[in-house]
Amino acid sequence: MSDHNVIVLGGGLAGLGFARHCPGARVFEAEAEPGGYARSHEFAGAWFDQGAHICHSQDAAWLELVCAGTPLHEMSKSVVLNHKAGLWFAYPVQNHLADLPAAERDAALADFLAAQEKYRGREPQNYEEWCRFQYGDYLLENFYRLYTEKYWHVPMRELATDWLGGRLLPSQVENIIAGARGYQEEKQAVFRTFRYPKRGGFFALVAPLYGGVDLRLNKRAVRVDAVKRRVTFADGTEEDFESLVSTIPLPQLVAMIPDAPADVREASGKLRALRHYCVNFVVDREHLSEANWFYVYDPEIAVSRVSFPFSLSGEANGRTAVQAEVFVPGDARPAEESLRDKAVDDLGRLLKFQQAEVAASEIRCEPVSYVVSDLARAAAAAHVRDWLRGRGIETAGLFGNWEYLWSDRAYASGRALAEAMGRAK
Repeated sequence: MSDHNVIVLGGGLAGLGFARHCPGARVFEAEAEPGGYARSHEFAGAWFDQGAHICHSQDAAWLELVCAGTPLHEMSKSVVLNHKAGLWFAYPVQNHLADLPAAERDAALADFLAAQEKYRGREPQNYEEWCRFQYGDYLLENFYRLYTEKYWHVPMRELATDWLGGRLLPSQVENIIAGARGYQEEKQAVFRTFRYPKRGGFFALVAPLYGGVDLRLNKRAVRVDAVKRRVTFADGTEEDFESLVSTIPLPQLVAMIPDAPADVREASGKLRALRHYCVNFVVDREHLSEANWFYVYDPEIAVSRVSFPFSLSGEANGRTAVQAEVFVPGDARPAEESLRDKAVDDLGRLLKFQQAEVAASEIRCEPVSYVVSDLARAAAAAHVRDWLRGRGIETAGLFGNWEYLWSDRAYASGRALAEAMGRAK
């Protein structure tokens, strides 16, 4: 596909994947730098991403594309932990029941085995049933429900299962029984091995790929006229197009189109995403944890996930960089300073450092982050995208498709759209 006027809204990985496979496409990015959710920034001598990012892709073509441009730290065996009520145990919990107190281990194993018989052949209708059928009631109620409520802020019975592929792994009876008997090396987790840039954060992996792309920064779209085929930007400028590709959040795009009908606006209103806060700080001490990252089940602690950027990059400098992630509903507006201070205080207790050892801290917000895959998502997103396609507007990526995608798949969705449009031309 080439030689006609194509505009891309959004300079994240999907927009990049499209533009690299559509010569002449112009990419308009609202922010002052590209990368979308894959951006990184430097703070207090450490590089932080917009949430935990690693390269654990098994896609050979993607790895060849991104791994040549920057020196990488290659981790052959990641260390991932969980925390609940003062107890540390290996991830995922169902594979490491021996880490739990004996009574919990026995109850979890008994419920797991009972579930294998009771629910054999049953098709789950939602995430709650999926967890119950896979793992039994004990793990559902004491671990998965706790984490779902603090991370997704949606009842488990309202979540679909279409987001699970490659994330939560289905039960394997032999592995779980063995893990209840004693230590088992984790071989199942999809991110057991990973790559990460030695410098520059996750974005350093993809930054070289932007070379040669016609990228316009600080260009926030505010209006799309599909009839006149024109985009208006916040700075007052306008751009005409023959084809428009959007990778920005579907609800934002629909809101820019004045003649979007009521049914499309209604469907758009059903699309939910989390609001994501990252509390980034540096502690003047090494070795706060053996983990590369860990998950927090404790309901009274707002932090859901904690990662250690120096551990990911392989840097050792006498300090520890810490990123604590807090997810809230999309319409929530917590007091950011209080959220930051509580996160640092809570992790001080968990990781046993003093507040005086914290060299610097910050909080950053991503207003639209992970897509909530509830039971309404698939039909609502399809309705919106079908209407847009009928108006000559194509979409791609995490926010354009409104589905949970890893980085390599986000890029691939843009590439695939460019190839499909090229064939259709």
